Amino acid sequence: MTPRERAVAALSGKLPDRVPCVPLVDISYAAACAGVPVAECFVNPEAHAAALVATLDRHPDIDGISINIGLSDDVVVEHAKQNGAHRIKTLGGMTWLVPDNDIGSVESCEVSDFRDPRLATDEYLMRACLRTLRAIPRKYREHYLINTTVTGPFSQVAFMIGLDNIMLGTIEHEADLLHAIIQRVPFALQWVDALAELDPGCIWIGEGFASNSLLGCDSYRKYVMPFEKLVVDRIHSIGRTALLHICGKLDQSLESTLETGADGAEIDWQVDIPQAKRRVGDRITLKGNLNTATLVRATPDEVYALTREVVAQGKPGGRFILSSGCCLGRDTPSGNVDAMVRACEDTGFYD
Repeated sequence: MTPRERAVAALSGKLPDRVPCVPLVDISYAAACAGVPVAECFVNPEAHAAALVATLDRHPDIDGISINIGLSDDVVVEHAKQNGAHRIKTLGGMTWLVPDNDIGSVESCEVSDFRDPRLATDEYLMRACLRTLRAIPRKYREHYLINTTVTGPFSQVAFMIGLDNIMLGTIEHEADLLHAIIQRVPFALQWVDALAELDPGCIWIGEGFASNSLLGCDSYRKYVMPFEKLVVDRIHSIGRTALLHICGKLDQSLESTLETGADGAEIDWQVDIPQAKRRVGDRITLKGNLNTATLVRATPDEVYALTREVVAQGKPGGRFILSSGCCLGRDTPSGNVDAMVRACEDTGFYD
């Protein structure tokens, strides 16, 4: 099997030749592999693509990589650099702080009202994702799983209005928050449609703000799950597999993710794999979940041993992909990624 075939089989509920190894490589670790500042990849989709290719050249035996969010010049309103950091104002009224060697985050938001018209008009993340995928040579896209993000409607609103406002909205402005989320659904669906022609192996629905560290199960079911299902349905309509990404804890909402119809769910290190497999059975593929902090600090021998343990927990019955719990850190030793692959190759085969 090719790496892409192996990973897609696991996501589709089929038994691959072995457990796939798809560390969550996006911008930070890829930039380190390419020897360029992380910020260069965050603000330049073509540099991001080149860094992902450099990662595949350095680790040809992994089964895939991920394209996470970044910025592109066609959504930038203002861009200044001072003291080694970029401050970038984009469509949607957000100002992003991008340190020279780290990923960017929203520093401030102009939008403070769920009825702000920009929630219905401004697209600010899709174009960078499309340009990154387009810039990866076809031979890599056909051979590896290129797991390409679509930011979910709830997280799109969270970026634009800020975490404090969206959490307050779940308590005091429920109808207005739902209205704002509904307005972002067409952007997510358009994003899926635009990806179709670029043939991604999988589409990754990013709902990092939907963690059970922030939202309880009832709030997840009200503000996130119904809209994820709409995106999953559109992904399936173009013949692709859908993978959910929710940062951190997922213990309260794990069964609810099944109702989205997604093919897979990425689980962070806080989730107990044997317990999760008992709860979801063979209804969804679990992808995870080595602790990214451990992957930075541990030796390759330690990572190899830990990976064997996780593979042993996840392999029975199939529907499992070995990965890091979240995005690999910039300072992760490359030998530790090699150790993850080696453990999958040594112990991940099915009888």
